[in-house]
Amino acid sequence: MSQKKPSRIRARLRLARIYMELGYVPWRKPRKERKPRKEKDGVYMGAMEAIPFLNQDSKRTFSQLLLRPGFMMRDYILRGQHENYLAPLTALLVFYTVFTLALAVVQPGSLRDSVGDGLIRGFRSATAVRTDSTWVQKTQVDSMDFNLDINGKPVEINGERFVKVMEKMADAVVITRLDLYPEEADTPWKQSLAALEGNLRSKGIPLFLDRFLFMWLALAILLRKYRISISGAAAASAYILCQFCVFMLLALLVTWGGSAKLGFLLTALLLFADYQQMLGIRNKEAIKLTVKTGFIVLLFRILGYLLLAVGLVLLAFIQTG
Repeated sequence: MSQKKPSRIRARLRLARIYMELGYVPWRKPRKERKPRKEKDGVYMGAMEAIPFLNQDSKRTFSQLLLRPGFMMRDYILRGQHENYLAPLTALLVFYTVFTLALAVVQPGSLRDSVGDGLIRGFRSATAVRTDSTWVQKTQVDSMDFNLDINGKPVEINGERFVKVMEKMADAVVITRLDLYPEEADTPWKQSLAALEGNLRSKGIPLFLDRFLFMWLALAILLRKYRISISGAAAASAYILCQFCVFMLLALLVTWGGSAKLGFLLTALLLFADYQQMLGIRNKEAIKLTVKTGFIVLLFRILGYLLLAVGLVLLAFIQTG
């Protein structure tokens, strides 16, 4: 009996390695395909295939992103096995739509963009800022506004221009989230834009769009060495974000709706496992790729936000003349 237990364990481990490599057990008999149900009163009774996470491709993609994510990406990107899984962008929409629905039920206020709300409050509160009287002293000279600096020299200011610039910058940020600020949609075109933004937000697109773009750019640079094209890098970044979404859903369930955040360490471990499985590389090389990916994504994110801030300021100055 003592000899049988180690042999069974070895057999189970070998079975697990085979499944990780192939995605299925080769000697298991395939299930018999069920005959499609007939129409009843003009309705096709097999319409469940069109519902996310109820059709076979969605179930297979979900389970393999959980159990063998890197191997699944290898099969799709490097081996061309496209018929077994959801397409990358379709998977993004399906997974984040379900995740957004779960968040809306469990954490209703979490879908609001705290960064955007903070920018709007900051821009609008800046219009009411007054200079500290301990540093400068306001005076009137020839009907023009001046400040006296700490040396007593007059410095011309244009408070009205500053207020207008801040208001325009706040309006520019509000335009991107009119569905969250329905009171700002005071014209027909804004109302149409708000409806479009609400539709996109219900599919979870704002949750993954910037992450997808930055991850895509990073992978397009790093995976050229492994002969993965730009489209392959896009597919990999989409599946990686789907994998993160799966674990965010699990985190939401485990914490009973308390938090859906993965944390830096878990995100790095998932990315490390993806690289190791997809590319078949050693641990040291996978660690280097993970660190480089994080650094490049952070760099692109900083550059992107800087360009966005500069563009926002220039637009506000142009609109205020």
